[in-house]
Amino acid sequence: MTHLLEIKDLNVYLDGKQIIMGVSTYIDKGEIVGVVGPNGSGKTTLIRAVAGFLPYTGNIFYEGVESKKLKRKQVASFLSVVPQEPPSSSLRVTDFVLLGRYPYLNRWQGEGEKDYAVVKEVLTELGISHLAERPTDKLSGGELQRVVLARGIIQGQKLMLMDEPTAHLDLKAQQDIMQLVKSFSEKRAIMATFHDLTLAGQFSDRILVLNKGEIVAQGTPEEVLNPDVIQSVYGLKVVVETRPVFHVVPLYNGI
Repeated sequence: MTHLLEIKDLNVYLDGKQIIMGVSTYIDKGEIVGVVGPNGSGKTTLIRAVAGFLPYTGNIFYEGVESKKLKRKQVASFLSVVPQEPPSSSLRVTDFVLLGRYPYLNRWQGEGEKDYAVVKEVLTELGISHLAERPTDKLSGGELQRVVLARGIIQGQKLMLMDEPTAHLDLKAQQDIMQLVKSFSEKRAIMATFHDLTLAGQFSDRILVLNKGEIVAQGTPEEVLNPDVIQSVYGLKVVVETRPVFHVVPLYNGI
């Protein structure tokens, strides 16, 4: 079976130190795969390597094709990256989102009616069409994250890589953003890193647990986000509740 994304024996070295060690996994269309682990476990490095931003050994396949054999524009139209820290910009929202159309334009070709129509459609889909003329540096955190999502949606047609998509957002905005992510995951695959285990459990179809650059567990949230795995990786005792929604509750002082 050919997976949308397949990673085989991935190793990443930065400044002479091995950060990712022999990671192998896959993702298919319609899936949200969450990546969790303590700070320094390699979550962001994994995302950046899959996107082609870092050198690596091993193999990364996009729909069965070795990623290193593809041109940069081919990769950019296949996947997009939603960073943890949105880029600083004072562009109006429409122009910022239009940047996601660059893989589909020929050299020196400017944006046309089709490109503006795609932007208008996705802004409407995400409920932010009223922000189209606003400068991005005048948006709230939740508004800006939706705008960054919009650019990612119109760029990567098959795979979206998200690094802490709910970082710095309040509880309501976190749920709103992840509900949006869930809604457009039907048309693509999504790999997202999470700091919050509860959010990861609520919205991921499968979860990879990283520790010191290695996968120590992967499977459904119910299979891998259990008290034994969490204690071994985080050194923290928890209670995991799965009904009515997935929820990880720390037990402070063992109580």
